[in-house]
Amino acid sequence: MSDTALSPLLVLGPELTDHLNWTDAVEALRKGHMFPRAAISDMLMPMAEGELLTRSAAIPGLGAGTKSVTIRPNNRALSPPAPSVQGLFTLFDEDRGHPVGLIDGALLTFWKTVADSLLGASYLAHKDARSLAVIGTGPIAKGLLEGYVTLFPDLTDIRIWGRTRARAQAIADEMTFPLVVCNSAEDAVRGADIVTSATASSSPVIKGDWVKPGAHIDLVGAHGPDMREGDDALISHASLFVDSRETVLKHIGELRIPIAKRIISPADVKGDLYDLVIADSQQRCDDEITLFKNGGGAHLDLMMARHCLEQASKR
Repeated sequence: MSDTALSPLLVLGPELTDHLNWTDAVEALRKGHMFPRAAISDMLMPMAEGELLTRSAAIPGLGAGTKSVTIRPNNRALSPPAPSVQGLFTLFDEDRGHPVGLIDGALLTFWKTVADSLLGASYLAHKDARSLAVIGTGPIAKGLLEGYVTLFPDLTDIRIWGRTRARAQAIADEMTFPLVVCNSAEDAVRGADIVTSATASSSPVIKGDWVKPGAHIDLVGAHGPDMREGDDALISHASLFVDSRETVLKHIGELRIPIAKRIISPADVKGDLYDLVIADSQQRCDDEITLFKNGGGAHLDLMMARHCLEQASKR
């Protein structure tokens, strides 16, 4: 077959956002976990003022892909400000191995990351949750806020806290629903049915003593090996779940550190998204605290990239 018969390379940027929604994005990840378990490979390298992260995955039936992004937390302080995460994802066709999609890394990371947490919460959080606490004020935190409100329609008590109150207030001003800006992380977390956190903190911002029985905790930030958002009390008392055992247990500080300190062991992790999707349900006690660590992974990028490509093709 000649090269002219190959599928054209689609270049997808932020304009695709108008054609995506949280319900379909979560469903895309759920269906992606019905395929055979992915082969994945990660590489994190230091670079000036940040890191270079390269993640690759191959899934039989979905193809393969690689995402390379720079992570530079101080970019917001530049003049003019620049995104803290920038990069590209290349999607490869399974049949012939040629590239079929080149997707903006920030777009893909945003939709994949939020949908990752929402898929976990769809199994682990109480369906009638009424109160939500959002910790963080970056783009991912804002996406989590919008995503949770979409998937949990009974949420009426919604709170946000960030180290910079003005940023939290700016998000509150943008929302079409009531949103309380809290004075502290503790004020936001206490009494909340669902707590989601997306920060770049290297030390815990959520304490186990603040968390109510029956709450669901969704830890999204702290992507590095020495970073954490939850303290030892939270990690040791919650029922632990992750999106990917391969990504989280060895490479992300949230669980790597307490495992190294022997506060928990890898056996304490009850399941990952493959386990949850295959079981298609998760029994939990009313007062059980569930904790989901969103560590990402190229297989999730690949699943979301296929979804983005399908939505773009419909256009």
